[in-house]
Amino acid sequence: MTLIRAFVFLATFAIALAPFAVFAADDSPEHLQAELANGYAQLDGARAQANSIQADANASAQNERMIAVLKSESMRERQLNNAANANALDEIANTLADAARNQGMADSRNSLAIANNQITTLLANVDGNLANAQMMAQTRGRWDEWFNARAQADALHQGGDFIATQVIQQNMANDMAIGAQRASTAEAQGIAEVAASQGMAAAELLAADTALQAGELAAVSSEVDGGNEAADVIGQATTSLQNAEAQAANGR
Repeated sequence: MTLIRAFVFLATFAIALAPFAVFAADDSPEHLQAELANGYAQLDGARAQANSIQADANASAQNERMIAVLKSESMRERQLNNAANANALDEIANTLADAARNQGMADSRNSLAIANNQITTLLANVDGNLANAQMMAQTRGRWDEWFNARAQADALHQGGDFIATQVIQQNMANDMAIGAQRASTAEAQGIAEVAASQGMAAAELLAADTALQAGELAAVSSEVDGGNEAADVIGQATTSLQNAEAQAANGR
């Protein structure tokens, strides 16, 4: 629209200057006054056109700023969503890690309970056999069987103590280690996902700031271009009027 107005103005200006070429030899006061009046009219028209150009430029600048604000707000909303998502992922990762540790502790306690039950059952049978062998020895004189049963019972009790102190503790430590490893994996995954969400949030924030800056730059550019175009229009009309005034002064 601005280019069209400029073209129309130049065409009108050229037509308005035509009398200078056609009536170049006409230096009558009436003609010079008519040219002077035409110059004032052109200046008034140029001022009106300049005002219109500047108004359009201001409107375009305002539109650029509004678009930039809307883009920036949209990006900032995504930034907030990504930040909130990062916080949620962090909480989930911590929950999973705690659950893995708790499961490791539960597995460890379960291993201890199972082993204790197995040892208790095994030793109960051994002790029962030993008591039976002792009774047979006392009533029937089968002391060899009792000595043999006692030796077996002592060996099994020692084995039970070894299992209770070494194997069970090793199994419990293994269960705890598995839980700790799973917790560490959950935390590592959570940290990676949180970092990714935070990175996206930072990128959205940077993009929002960039959109505002780009909008402001486009707005200023529109205002400057409109001001320059308006100044050119008024400058041409002013030059034309100055020529008409000079000719009118020389014709007196």
